[in-house]
Amino acid sequence: MRRHSRNGTSFLLMLAALFLPLASFGGDGNSSSTIAGVATPSAIAGSCGNPASGFCNEFTGSSYRAERVERTCKRQGGTFLAGVCPTEGRVGTCRVYKGRNDESLYRYYKNFPGFGVKPKGGVAAAAESQCSKLKGEWTPN
Repeated sequence: MRRHSRNGTSFLLMLAALFLPLASFGGDGNSSSTIAGVATPSAIAGSCGNPASGFCNEFTGSSYRAERVERTCKRQGGTFLAGVCPTEGRVGTCRVYKGRNDESLYRYYKNFPGFGVKPKGGVAAAAESQCSKLKGEWTPN
């Protein structure tokens, strides 16, 4: 149990580190497409994946810039993607700051929360709970 708690805290800190430093970066594009029930703008600043932790973040708000997203993602140990997050193995999406220029989509996968932790209640329930803590809008896949 103690290990799960520590990893959960680490995960929250990683999400905050990935998201908060990017809030003032610019981008463009307001058109959107729907991927797995959640609209993603067709021109996003990029995504930052963390396969070991079972999540990927799409920077969909108009205030993000690809160059800054890429630098911050790499600095945090993530994998920068010039487009959207992968769909394979995804269990759900958490949209935070919906409709704002700092909107972001957190995509959760079958191995969430990573680190070999098996969440009580299942992966989708753990991801939805995390989304709730982020005050986001949860959409299961």
